[in-house]
Amino acid sequence: MHRDFSEDDLALIHALQLRPRAPWAALAPTLGASPTALAQRWARLREAGLAWITAYPEYGELSGGAMVALVEMNCAPGAVDDVARRLERTHRVHNIEHAARGLDLLLTVSASSFGELSALLLDELPKLPGVASLHSHIGTKRHIEGNQWQLDALDRAQREAILQAGRAERDRPSEPIYLRSKVFAPLVSELAHDGRATAAELAERLDRPTSTVRRQLTALLRSRALRLRCEVAQLHTRWPIAVIWWCRLPNSALPAAVSRLREDSRVRLCMSVTGSANLVVNAWTADMGDLMNMQDNLERLLPAGGIVNSSVILRTRKRVGWLMHPDGRCTGEVIPLPGPAADAPV
Repeated sequence: MHRDFSEDDLALIHALQLRPRAPWAALAPTLGASPTALAQRWARLREAGLAWITAYPEYGELSGGAMVALVEMNCAPGAVDDVARRLERTHRVHNIEHAARGLDLLLTVSASSFGELSALLLDELPKLPGVASLHSHIGTKRHIEGNQWQLDALDRAQREAILQAGRAERDRPSEPIYLRSKVFAPLVSELAHDGRATAAELAERLDRPTSTVRRQLTALLRSRALRLRCEVAQLHTRWPIAVIWWCRLPNSALPAAVSRLREDSRVRLCMSVTGSANLVVNAWTADMGDLMNMQDNLERLLPAGGIVNSSVILRTRKRVGWLMHPDGRCTGEVIPLPGPAADAPV
C-alpha cells in the first residue's frame, strides 16, 4: 500500500465506506482508537485530499425518468484541456477521464429525463468550442457502482460490527422528498462538499436554526434520496490502474455474468448500456499484469468475442463531481451533481 496510508488510515476509510456518517464514538470500539484520534485522523486524510465523503442524488436503477450516459469525446487538436476545463464546471458531468483508446475524454453524464439527456447530448456538449465528435452510450441498468467498492482493511467480524451498529438507522421508515426544493437543495449542495457535516455546521453555513436543520437533515437522510460515498485517492492505493471494458453478451447470459462480476472486488462499475456493446465494466487493478489477469477472467466469462473494446484510464480529472489533481488526490473543490426534477413546485 502507498506510504501515504497507514494501516489505521485504511481501516478508518473502510469503516467510512460502510457507514459514511457513523459517529466517531460508534467506530471507536471496532477500530481500537478513541473518537478524538479518529476525528483527527480523518481531518488529516481529508486535508491532504487522500479521502473524502460526498453526497449525490440517488437515481435508483435509472428509474423515474432519470438517465445516465457514458460519452466518448474527441476534441480538436490542442483543445483537450480547454474542453475539459469547461466540462469541469458542468453540473451534469459527473466524471471526466482521459482514456488511452483513440479518444480524448470519457464522460459520465446525467439528466432527469430522456428529453433533458437528448438536449445535453445533441445541443449542449457537441457545441462546446473544441469538441470534434462524441459517441454516447445510454445507461439502462446499473448492476454494480462505485459506492459499493471497498478497501480490504477490515475483517468480516469488524465489517459486521460496524454494519450492525447502523442497522437501526437503515430500518427507520422514510418519506419521499424533493431534492430541488428550497428546503433540501442547499443541504444537498453542502453535503456534496462534506458528507459528514453536522446539523450545527450546516446550520451555520446556511444561516438556519440548528433545530430546523437537524430535522431537515434527518428527513433527508431517512428518505434515501441521497447517496453518501467515502472516496479514496486511487493512485495512492494498491490499485492505481483503472480500466474499462466494453462488452457484448446475450441478455439471457447477463444475470450469470453480473453475479460472477460481483464476486470480483476490483470491479467499480458494471452497467448495461445501449449500442453495439451492451455492458460496461470498470475496475481498479494493481498493475498491468493484474489487469490482463482480470481480462482473461472476463474473456472466460463472456461469449467468444464478448470484449468489444477496452481502454486504460490515464488520468481522472473529475470524479462524482469532485475535481482531481493529476496525482489522484482531490482538490477540495466539488461541483455538486443536480438532483432529479421535482414533481412539486419548489
